[in-house]
Amino acid sequence: MAKITISIPDDIAEKANRAVAAGLAGSVSAYFTQLAQREPDWAAAAEIIAELGAEAGVTDADRAEAAAAFTAAEDAAAAGALGGAA
Repeated sequence: MAKITISIPDDIAEKANRAVAAGLAGSVSAYFTQLAQREPDWAAAAEIIAELGAEAGVTDADRAEAAAAFTAAEDAAAAGALGGAA
């Protein structure tokens, strides 16, 4: 078992301590272990996506175009340009 030290915001530490006090986790370490076990392995997912993209012929230019489109959509949503109440 590896031992690591992390710094977290006070409200997150309080949340972990409440979970332990409520019997939802055996310790603060167990609380964070449970969280990490439920979370997907994003690094592995990124590798799989990259492999599938390469097999499908997705180029760096395709990725850049998609990223620009997502950024533009996020910017538009933040500006309220995608509809919704004014």
